[in-house]
Amino acid sequence: MSVRDPQADPVLAEFPLSAGQTRCWIIDRANPGTITLNVAVRWEVTGPLREAELEQAFRQVIARHEILRTAFAETESGPVQRVHASAPFQLSLVDLRRVPAEDQMARVDAIARETAAEPFDLSKPGLIRATLVRLAAERAILCFCVHQNCFDGFSIRVLGREIGAALTGMPLPEPELQYGDFTLWQREMLEATGDQDLAYWTETLAGMPYFEMPPDHPRPARSGGEAGIVARDLPEGFGPALAEAARKAGVSPFTLGCAVFGAALHRITGATDLAFGTQIAGRMDTELEPLIGIFINNLALRQRPAPAATLAEHIASLRPVIEGALIHQTLPFNRLVEALNPPRDPARTPLISINFNLQSVFMETRRYGEVEMRSMASHAPGVLYDLDLAVMERPSGWQIVLEYAAPLFERETAQAILDTVVAAFDMALSAPETRLADLPLHGAPRLVGEAMTVSGPLAEIETALAAHPSVAEAVAVADGDGAFGFVTPAATGTFPLERLPEALLSDLGEPRLTGVSVLAALPRTQSGAPDRAALRVPARRAAVAVPDARMAETLAVLRADWAELLGVAEVPATGHFFDLGGHSLLVLRLLARLRDRWGVAIDLPELYEAPVLSDFAALVAARRGAAPTATPRDDGLMRLKRDGAGTPFTAVNNAATATALSTLPGFDRPVACIRLPADAPPLAEDTPFEAVARSYADQMRALQPEGPYLLYGNCVHGNLALETARVLHDQGARVAVAMKDVWEPGYVAGFAHDAGLARQDRRHSLRLRLRYWREGEMSTAALLGSYGIFHRTGLLRALRALRLVGHANRTDLEAAQEAFILTMSRARDRYRPAPVDFPVLHIVTDATPRGGRFSPSIGWEAVIGPDHLTTVHLDRVYVSRSKRIGVEEMAAEIEAFAGAQT
Repeated sequence: MSVRDPQADPVLAEFPLSAGQTRCWIIDRANPGTITLNVAVRWEVTGPLREAELEQAFRQVIARHEILRTAFAETESGPVQRVHASAPFQLSLVDLRRVPAEDQMARVDAIARETAAEPFDLSKPGLIRATLVRLAAERAILCFCVHQNCFDGFSIRVLGREIGAALTGMPLPEPELQYGDFTLWQREMLEATGDQDLAYWTETLAGMPYFEMPPDHPRPARSGGEAGIVARDLPEGFGPALAEAARKAGVSPFTLGCAVFGAALHRITGATDLAFGTQIAGRMDTELEPLIGIFINNLALRQRPAPAATLAEHIASLRPVIEGALIHQTLPFNRLVEALNPPRDPARTPLISINFNLQSVFMETRRYGEVEMRSMASHAPGVLYDLDLAVMERPSGWQIVLEYAAPLFERETAQAILDTVVAAFDMALSAPETRLADLPLHGAPRLVGEAMTVSGPLAEIETALAAHPSVAEAVAVADGDGAFGFVTPAATGTFPLERLPEALLSDLGEPRLTGVSVLAALPRTQSGAPDRAALRVPARRAAVAVPDARMAETLAVLRADWAELLGVAEVPATGHFFDLGGHSLLVLRLLARLRDRWGVAIDLPELYEAPVLSDFAALVAARRGAAPTATPRDDGLMRLKRDGAGTPFTAVNNAATATALSTLPGFDRPVACIRLPADAPPLAEDTPFEAVARSYADQMRALQPEGPYLLYGNCVHGNLALETARVLHDQGARVAVAMKDVWEPGYVAGFAHDAGLARQDRRHSLRLRLRYWREGEMSTAALLGSYGIFHRTGLLRALRALRLVGHANRTDLEAAQEAFILTMSRARDRYRPAPVDFPVLHIVTDATPRGGRFSPSIGWEAVIGPDHLTTVHLDRVYVSRSKRIGVEEMAAEIEAFAGAQT
């Protein structure tokens, strides 16, 4: 039996990542294949459920929601999501009906954990899997797992409703919007509101210390790992009591919960400036509620609890904190991290290490025909935060759950933290006048600022290091079976510091000491004691002999890359990537370049560990398997097909169409594409259209020194092809032009004086774009084919609310290409072509309005004489990575036109 490759399915559209997806992408790139982003869900299903019907229901939902058919890829301009025509799905089945009832749930738990523990490959569509576990004839547990890049908590409700509808045969309306629509709207919205929100958050979080619960064990070099869990059922009546206490305090139940959790953290640690994170649903418009996808955003909630304050006073102090956070909730968390630029540490999540949520479960208990589905408690496949506490309302009542990083905390510690939080809730509901300092404390305090003491061999090595005359202070941390030392230097006179580690290892002769790093200062806790938890043993790599020439060449190339990506004029060898303005997305772009240029694979944490240019260059040079080869210069010429009997066909900036034509058997002519070189300076805003055309004429001469020339372009590139041909014609060459859906600039300008034509154009544009959106054709070619003619109207409120009307998907292009097209479009609008006296074929498709008072060739009749202009109308011509429509018909018209010129 053959197995179909899902990546072979057509790609229907490409979109940028949303803010939530971007954060997930960065987390995945830091730990490729991490299961911390797997969303594990369990439903109890009762009634006469048939497995085949459930599998078909899942497939129907996957067909309805593009995000469940989406894969992700890294490009030079950043990560993108690609919607596929289909995605594989197969329901797994496990029958436990013969297992004793008392053993079934333990088996279910093991199966659910196995389902969620397998990593997803983000490069392939179908980031969802499910297992149905039969317990009885009419009782089963459905365990499914979805990658968070495609899913959030609210999506559970959407999925449940649509699965139920599919099981009962209930028809559902086609989705008016897809997740890709949201990503485009979000990007535009952030451009309008982001600065104001950013100013609020940077002011609110200025000077905030990194708050973390002191752990039981040293922190591993990288975050992640197994998640532990402790939970307690809350008393009956907790929900109404919480609502009543919040009403009396004049706050929401969520605000009260945040205040109580902060008070408990203060009681445990003594911290008076602390912060934890929370997630907001992010579905700010009702039109987004029927969508599956990740809409959540992280908020950092800062508190300053005072020991003498009462719970009531502390709760009241949280009201402006929560209100301000909600007002400014749309700023993406990763953008806040970029702005605050905290020290990057692969062992810690940025800004926040603890998370909190208070909410009802998203899955509704509902009956669909004879089948009922209800939510069950699930588990976290992997740990993202040190501590993640949730106060949840379930069908069976309220429950409080603490997930914790098992590598950091013992279960007893987690249980004591949970018990302290529960006690704080009890006090808030029954005795809000209780002072924070008097809240019940379970377990020993874990004061922030207390030194983590060491004993045994670590203490011995630390004492020996500190006693050395060249050392002022020393700390030793575990490194395998030995210890690694961190020291600050004493007054060493002229003794060079770079030789101090070697001298210490030699002088001490301590075999258990694996290495030494010299620091300008030791990290400190709030009490001023050395913070051992903040120290990480440097990653050690095998020494590799790197030729001097390769190192020099690598350093020079990376220096140029960093300067371009960071937007700085010069990067010294000692330049620090993040101090120069770098952030995680720029890291990913840099790493993509390394893969494309040299085939060098560097992961994101390695740049965190080597953020200085010279160190990073040494790492990259060592990874390069062979001596460097000169990178070919980009001359802007793409030779797609070198042989053929006809006049060479050259597309202006449209490689996709040229490539499609070059593969047709009957298109017997050389095919190429010209564009400005990638290293060409950006065009000035006042650059005349004719000046750009002269540059392209020079490119044509470099590609093909002598005519005849056959140039092609669509939309603004068609204007450019025509003007380039004029330059070549004036130089004495024989030229012809084929163009598609190109508006004569003066004709478009006349719309300002013809309201009827303008209205007809807007109606056509609206119908066209809606059809493209429904069919998933959000590609660069589709957008450029109708660029600039779609305007906002009041006909579709949802599209207007989401700003999809008239929105250009610039993120499908590299930044330089986007800037070029915008500049060229503005230059084209100022440009008025002179009369043309050489042959022009104008192919007009459904992308251009016809009939009524529109001229057949969209205004070119006034510029190109009837003896030189041939206008052909085709229903549709569309080219993308995976779809070609009408290419053969267009090729036939170009062949007939070119043949008439010979």
